[in-house]
Amino acid sequence: MSQDNLIDENAAIAGLKAAKFILNKWQCSTTQVEQLLDLKIADIDVKPAPELTKGQLLRISYILNIHATLRSYFSNNDNIYGYMTLINNNAPFNGVRPIDTALKKGGLKCVMEHVTSMEQR
Repeated sequence: MSQDNLIDENAAIAGLKAAKFILNKWQCSTTQVEQLLDLKIADIDVKPAPELTKGQLLRISYILNIHATLRSYFSNNDNIYGYMTLINNNAPFNGVRPIDTALKKGGLKCVMEHVTSMEQR
């Protein structure tokens, strides 16, 4: 394995650990974590470095981007970590929680795009 692959693998594993931490702070259930990451928790817990697909890496990046934007937008941890579980009446959520939108097909990207657009307002 080349040094470049080791760096990429290490970054991927660090991103996965960070995403799991964030999802825990969002109070996601095991089922929700598995759905959002498209990865079985057993695969994460059994293997110290599970091989991740491009799709899984993309999902991890969406979670990390959502979190980073919320951290820059809000100063209060209750808002940073609670945002995803609060009912939101603004589009595209229209009365549902952002986490519920994220769990739908294509929803994680939708939430990430909405949250990153908030920062530009």
